[in-house]
Amino acid sequence: MILIMFKNRLFIKSRLKDYKMEIKYKNKVVGMIFRAIKNGSIPLTNGKEPLQVVTLKHPSGKYLLAHTHKPTVRKTESMQECLIVRKGKIKIDLYGPDKKMFKKIILKTGDFFLLMVGGYGIHMLENSELIEFKNGPFIEDKILI
Repeated sequence: MILIMFKNRLFIKSRLKDYKMEIKYKNKVVGMIFRAIKNGSIPLTNGKEPLQVVTLKHPSGKYLLAHTHKPTVRKTESMQECLIVRKGKIKIDLYGPDKKMFKKIILKTGDFFLLMVGGYGIHMLENSELIEFKNGPFIEDKILI
């Protein structure tokens, strides 16, 4: 990661090797920002997390074996969400599990963010298109902060 000071503002420029940035609150990882995709099929989350995120980056001609998954009862008590910025620029207010805002992050086209615990609010800084993934089944259980 490279820090750049310009007109009294601090900017962060990430390198490819800094493709993943963990966000911690009270020494616990609450989210991760991804700014690039590495070659191969790369799991980004621990296998025990409710939402499994894997990136796939392969050359033309590569074939990934066809597969399915056997029906299995999966129980989860927590909600995780992944936001992909398809287009635009957004600012996210991050809240810890105690509902206290602790950080603001900026995401732009191509970035994606995984919220593991806590909550968030989203400011659209530009006209934006986002894709959100979360574990299901869907239950109306939203608690406004």
